[in-house]
Amino acid sequence: MSSPEPVDSTIADRGSAESVDRRYIDEVLSIADGHLWIEGCDTVRIASQYGTPLYVVSETQLRANCRQLAALFGRHWRVGPVELLPSLKANYTMALRQILNDEGAGCDVFGHGELQAALWSGVPGRKISVNGSAKNARLIELAVSVGARITLDSEQELDLVIAATERQQRSADVRLRVRPDYLDLTGTSDLLPGMTIREAANIYKPGIEVGAAVRVGRRVLEHPSTRLTGLMTHLGRHSADPAVWSTMARTFGSVVVKLADAWSPWRPAELDIGGGFPAPRDPSNPARLAAPPLEIFAESTTGALLEALHAGGIDPTGIVLQIEPGRSLFANCGIHLSRVCHVKRQDRPVPRTWIELDTTEMFLPDLFMEHAYFRPLFASRADAKCLERVEIVGTSCNFDLLVRDVEAPATACGDVIAFLDTGAYQDAAASNFNALTRPATVLVTENRSALIKRHETLEEIFARDLPLLRSPAP
Repeated sequence: MSSPEPVDSTIADRGSAESVDRRYIDEVLSIADGHLWIEGCDTVRIASQYGTPLYVVSETQLRANCRQLAALFGRHWRVGPVELLPSLKANYTMALRQILNDEGAGCDVFGHGELQAALWSGVPGRKISVNGSAKNARLIELAVSVGARITLDSEQELDLVIAATERQQRSADVRLRVRPDYLDLTGTSDLLPGMTIREAANIYKPGIEVGAAVRVGRRVLEHPSTRLTGLMTHLGRHSADPAVWSTMARTFGSVVVKLADAWSPWRPAELDIGGGFPAPRDPSNPARLAAPPLEIFAESTTGALLEALHAGGIDPTGIVLQIEPGRSLFANCGIHLSRVCHVKRQDRPVPRTWIELDTTEMFLPDLFMEHAYFRPLFASRADAKCLERVEIVGTSCNFDLLVRDVEAPATACGDVIAFLDTGAYQDAAASNFNALTRPATVLVTENRSALIKRHETLEEIFARDLPLLRSPAP
């Protein structure tokens, strides 16, 4: 971490510059007085106050995204309520989760750690969906005790739920995560370029195949302490093509019809279509193209699902539609700030310039997990003319190529570079490779900033290690 420069502790709270030349990049990012601003705060001053590398999140954008998702899906799902269950794994910084609590959002969690984090963040148990594969008895016991809905991934998990309800002498709301066979999704996956979307979906572990789901659902319905409230599926960010999403929803709808017929007269109270909708600038797009407007995804998924339900004789009136946004909620709320440590040049065998930063791909892990492209902005030289093409690299011993072959202005040590759309998954999946300490997170609200997660220390990285104790040699 670069040491914070000595500054007035209120420097990031002094309001936005009153510049006549303010150019907006999106709703909260702008360029003024030669610097990048997020809401009413200068990112260069933020970097000086809190140190780099640093995650920075806009509260205004987070709230706006939450409201937009609810409004757009609600506009096209007029038959019943829409409920947001944002994916905790996308960003489990507790202060951000508390903002979502204020917005009335529920929560999707994967595993015991995320369930506990959601509860510590104040999410009511009744608003939590406990998802994930291979749930153990400890997780199921906690989920039942707090009244969370349990999204089953196998029949073995149902056995654990029944045992927990009997021990606790209480009931549990249960739904099944199903894994449809997407016969028509023959296009190539953005995440796994060597596979079709159908192939990629079929090798993804969570979900119960439809035939087995019939048996599991019957058991839920037959047991007096379990209530089958609905069905859930999740395709993931394999494509930004709305036609893919309508196919997903139509296929899921046909599965709902099939299972409802098998469990007649059962009717779902809630249907969860998961997440995976792209963020507006869509860093995961292989062609670096922006995503279609979110409303197109809302219209295509809800329309196809309604069509399938009607075709199968299910009246959708009153059914709750649930979505689990990750990228589409968090990505464009966040930027990642880093300082230039060194500018390295060579003339032979080929001319090349490396701008070396104090961050790393280990703090932007979607660079290698999803081949993402996080657009760089030279935050401290935002108005400067680009003079050369450079490689922007990180500080680890990996290749650590953050951005390849990008136009850059004259750059010097101490300059600040910002990477856009890093609000989803980057902090949550960051690692300590090379014993690198993970960055802090700052929340910006209008012209104020606040530290909501501090920088990790080296001592914390090694706090789990134990000394080697050996008996003396005989």
